Amino acid sequence: MAQVTIIPAKDRVDEIVRTAAYARVSSDSEDQLNSFNAQIRYYTEMLQNSKNAVFVDIYADEGITGTSTAKREDFQRLMNDCRKGKIDRILTKSVSRFARNTKDCLEAIRELKTLGVSVYFEKENIDTGEISSEMLITLYSQFAQEESMSISRNCRMGVHKRMMDGTYCNLSAPFGYIYQDGKLTINSDEARIVRQIFEWYLDGKGMQEIAEKLNSSDKRIWRHGTIRYILTNEKYIGDRLLQKRFTTDSLPFQLKINRGEKEQYYVKATHPPIIKKAVFDAVQKMLADKPKNAEITIHESIFRGKIMCNCGGIFKLKQRQNGVYWVCRKHDESADKCPIRQIKETKFQTAFIRLFNKLQAHYKAILNPMLRQLETLCERERLGNTQLAELRKEISEIKRQIHLLTMLNTQGTLDGAYFKERNQELDRKLLALQKQLNAELNSDNSNQIDELRKLISILEKSEPIDEFDEIKFGQIVEKITVLSETEIRFGLIGGISFTERIAR
Repeated sequence: MAQVTIIPAKDRVDEIVRTAAYARVSSDSEDQLNSFNAQIRYYTEMLQNSKNAVFVDIYADEGITGTSTAKREDFQRLMNDCRKGKIDRILTKSVSRFARNTKDCLEAIRELKTLGVSVYFEKENIDTGEISSEMLITLYSQFAQEESMSISRNCRMGVHKRMMDGTYCNLSAPFGYIYQDGKLTINSDEARIVRQIFEWYLDGKGMQEIAEKLNSSDKRIWRHGTIRYILTNEKYIGDRLLQKRFTTDSLPFQLKINRGEKEQYYVKATHPPIIKKAVFDAVQKMLADKPKNAEITIHESIFRGKIMCNCGGIFKLKQRQNGVYWVCRKHDESADKCPIRQIKETKFQTAFIRLFNKLQAHYKAILNPMLRQLETLCERERLGNTQLAELRKEISEIKRQIHLLTMLNTQGTLDGAYFKERNQELDRKLLALQKQLNAELNSDNSNQIDELRKLISILEKSEPIDEFDEIKFGQIVEKITVLSETEIRFGLIGGISFTERIAR
C-alpha cells in the first residue's frame, strides 16, 4: 500500500495583510467631507494595534451617486491598485456604501476574488474571502439597490406632497425673475424684454423674427424655441404648473417630459406677474389658432439645432404640404453656395433606427474594446501627469500625518489641545487638496469615458426599435452631419461617429 504523508496547511496568522478601506458619502457638503476624515481616523485606530495588518490607504468618493461605480474616481483607483497587487484586503462600512447597484457590486467582488483580494462588510458581517458569501452579497446588494430606489421614491413623495399643497419651490428662476430670500422677484431689465416679446407676437411678428430682432440688440443668444418657451410659460402671469417633467421609477433613473403619464398641479398667484392674464390668454389663443394656417405652422422637432452641413452651414426646418423637410441655410439662399438639396425628416429618423439597432446588436464588439483602450490611455496620461502625481503624493502625506497623529493621541503622548488644533488644520488641507485633485481629474478625457460608459449602458438596457424613439435619440446623438444627399454621419456621445446612407 502507498504511504501517504499529510502536509499541514500553512499558518497564515503571521502573514502581513495589506489592508485598505473604502468609504462613500452621498453629499459633497463640508459636514460629509469631515465625516470622510473621521473615517480615516476610525480605520487608522482599528488597524494600528493589529500585528498582521498594515493600513495601505483609504479610498473615498464624496458627493457622487452610489447607483453606479462608473463616476466614482476613487473606487476606480482602488480597483486599479488591487490589479497592481498593492492590496490584500478591503474594509468597508456596508454593502450600500460599496455599491447600490447589484450588477456593479457583484462584478467588482468577482474580479477582486480572482485577484486574491477579499472584502469585509462590517454592518452585514460578510467576508468575501469565504466561498459561501457571494449569495449573501447578491441579497444584500439587491437590498442596497432597493434602498436607493426607496430613498428616491421617498424624496419624490415629499416633492409630490409639496406640489399638492402648493409649497413646492424650484430654485431655478425663469428669465425675467431672480430668487431673493427664497421668493421669485421680478428682474426689471429682463422683465422689460419679456413684455416686449409678448407685444411683438401680438403685433403679428413670428417667433423666428422676434429671436432675430433680439439677437441684433441683445448680448444673449435667442432662438425660436426660447421665444416659444417664454410665450407659453404660465409663470409670467404669476402661476405655476408643477411636474412638467418626471423621473422614472426604476434604475437607471431618467428625466422625461410629462405627456400625461403623471399628475400635474396648477398653483395660482405664487409670485408677482410680469404679463397680464388677458395678454397671456390672447397669445395662447393665437398659438392655438396657428395650425389652421399651414404657412405659419411650427413643427417642433428633436432635430432642431442638431443637423449640420458638410459645407459648414446649419440645416433649418421647412414645413411642406407633404411633410417636414430640412435644408442647408446656404442652399436655401443659393444653390451655388451649397449643392445639397432638402432632405425629408423621415429619412433621418429611418437612418437613426437602423444605426441604433446595429449598435444594440454589436456594441460589445465595437464599443467595449474602444472603452478599454480609452481607459488605458487615460490611465497612462494620468500616470504621466506630474501635477496629478504631486497632488496624490501630498494627499497621501496628509493622510499619513493624520494616521500618525491619531496613533500618538490614542497612546496618550499628545496634548489634547494640540491634537485638536493640528487635526483641524490637516482636515482643511486635505479638503482643499481633494477639491484640487477632483478639478484636475475632471479636466482630462475622463468625461469622454463617462459618456461612452453611458452609451454602452443605454444600449445594454435597450431592445431593438422599429419606430423612431425621440428619447433614445436625445440621449445618444449630439449632432448629424450631412455629407451628401445620400450619406449622413451621426456624432454620438463619447466622441464617436457612424455613417449611414439615406435614400433619395
